[in-house]
Amino acid sequence: MKKCLMIILCFVSVSSFAQLRIGIKGSYQMASLFDKGSNQQYYDLSNINTIAAGLAVEKDLGKYFFIQSGINYTQKGGFKRYTNLATSGSTTTLKVNYIEVPVNLVYKEKLNKSLKLILAAGLYGAAGISGTEKGYDLTLIGNTAIDRKVQFTNSSTYVNNQTSVKPLDFGYHLSAGIEWNKFQFTANFSRGFNSIFPVGSTNFANQTLGISVAYLLPWK
Repeated sequence: MKKCLMIILCFVSVSSFAQLRIGIKGSYQMASLFDKGSNQQYYDLSNINTIAAGLAVEKDLGKYFFIQSGINYTQKGGFKRYTNLATSGSTTTLKVNYIEVPVNLVYKEKLNKSLKLILAAGLYGAAGISGTEKGYDLTLIGNTAIDRKVQFTNSSTYVNNQTSVKPLDFGYHLSAGIEWNKFQFTANFSRGFNSIFPVGSTNFANQTLGISVAYLLPWK
């Protein structure tokens, strides 16, 4: 958290060199797990509904280009279900809450007097703060209910009856939309670079697809 705040403070400190806008941003997201591993045939993956909200900061780099950052509370995770090819496995919904700092390069082009096209790409870093996994586990003796909290760890040692998730997530972000007066409406896509599970043969990364609304005001 301290590192996140330092990034925002550094961002704001350069405001004397460029016009700065600051405001709030909220998002509806469809979060899912993206399987990067070799055992993809054993799990069906689908979306869960999540939200994100936080502060947005934007400064201009010229006529067309801007840099945008902020700090957000965001929910990620997904639903996974074992397939008929698996002799055992779990069917669960994983939801992980993060504090996230994105840094995006934004291009804007006027469409008319009041509308601008927005295209953005960048990177994000996120730190896990809490999470849950709920569902059931198929074993040789039947189904066992799963209802447990996420434990954040980088350890590769499996702990029974524990959902282990890596504490940090890094990835890229793409968005497109329009700007109208002080509002920005965008469609967003993000995907993590790294697996969020440190144990076992799974290789699931975070992925989100959503829509956002931001309200930004000049900072004086």
